Amino acid sequence: MNKEKFSIKSIIWSVYAPSFLLSMGQGVLIPVLPIFARDTFQSGDLLVGFAIAARHFGTMGFDVPAGILINRFGLNRTMISGVILFGISAIIAGFSGSFSILLFSRLLAGASFALWSISRHAYIASVIPNESRGKALSLFGGLGRIATIIGPLLGGILAQFVSIRAPFFLQGGIALVTLFLILKTSVNYELSQRKTNDGYLGDFKNTFLDHKNAYLTAGVAAIALQFLRASREIVIPLWGDNIGLRKDEIGYITTLSFAVDSIMFPISGYIMDKFGRRFTGIPAFTILGFSLVLIGTINSPILFLTSYSTLICASILSGVGNGISSGLVLTLGSDLSPSENKGGFLGIWRLISDGGGAAGPTVMGLIANSFSLAIASYSSGFIALIGIFFLRFFVKETLIKKPRKEE
Repeated sequence: MNKEKFSIKSIIWSVYAPSFLLSMGQGVLIPVLPIFARDTFQSGDLLVGFAIAARHFGTMGFDVPAGILINRFGLNRTMISGVILFGISAIIAGFSGSFSILLFSRLLAGASFALWSISRHAYIASVIPNESRGKALSLFGGLGRIATIIGPLLGGILAQFVSIRAPFFLQGGIALVTLFLILKTSVNYELSQRKTNDGYLGDFKNTFLDHKNAYLTAGVAAIALQFLRASREIVIPLWGDNIGLRKDEIGYITTLSFAVDSIMFPISGYIMDKFGRRFTGIPAFTILGFSLVLIGTINSPILFLTSYSTLICASILSGVGNGISSGLVLTLGSDLSPSENKGGFLGIWRLISDGGGAAGPTVMGLIANSFSLAIASYSSGFIALIGIFFLRFFVKETLIKKPRKEE
């Protein structure tokens, strides 16, 4: 596909629709998984954090292999394998009889996400021109956020009125529908590859060294952003449970947060393509960090806020912060990726950024288990400051603005 002839309409069914469905499938577990892990297997906050982080660890473990598989077998086969594995992981989790099996299923879910997301990321990074990436990738991220409005709502209702395990089987069904859609609409597209005889480890080392400046600057900012994003997956449900909310009520609040997300993504795309990528990142860190700090005041509400209204306000603010950065990590990765070996570069890029997603729930669970959930919430403010510092002083603007035409 020629970049000059690119239009968003051309990838609606092959990229956006399957991504929407899979995001909805992931979303059904957001209000349910922490409570399922805690109540079904009598797990403490630390193990609950591991259950949530396991998907991110699974993704990290397969980020680089996914890039290798793309180079070896192509985008379509890698992506289809990811969707099949996603469905299998959901069924295993639904039947899990021990915490270890649940943990294993979440690792598989993470591996499936790596296979799917990197193949799609490599494709859209190749076909979308730089000056349109902010809008196209914020739409990509924004549709995922719209899907997660539906997902947590369905998950919370099913858990409350059917069974705590029902959302897992719904996730498996969504994977099946997604697979059917992909097989009907998949686009054959192969990437330009750098031919080497260095082997997989050699390719990994060479790719990292070739782009270490990007990984050690923009990569740190991506880690911090993903840390904050993933942290709310444990903080909001556990605080809701702590103040006595029902599972469906937790689902409604989670849905509200993601609904705000979905409103913000057109703004994010416009700002990234008009003013630059960093113009969304710094406000996002500020708002996300503040929202998670605010939620830590639930047991000692500030001003006139009750515990319930504090949770609502913090959830809305986290949606604003996350939504305004919609597509930022994808866009930065696409901008920084080389014309050749995109799969290898993006595999490492996703490995680094997914490290933040894995660290968020793990660190939050560890701090909550060792100290308190409030202190865990407050600590997120420090992570936000790190992200702001790196994005402001170390990350160069990657938007390439077209020169104005002379009149």
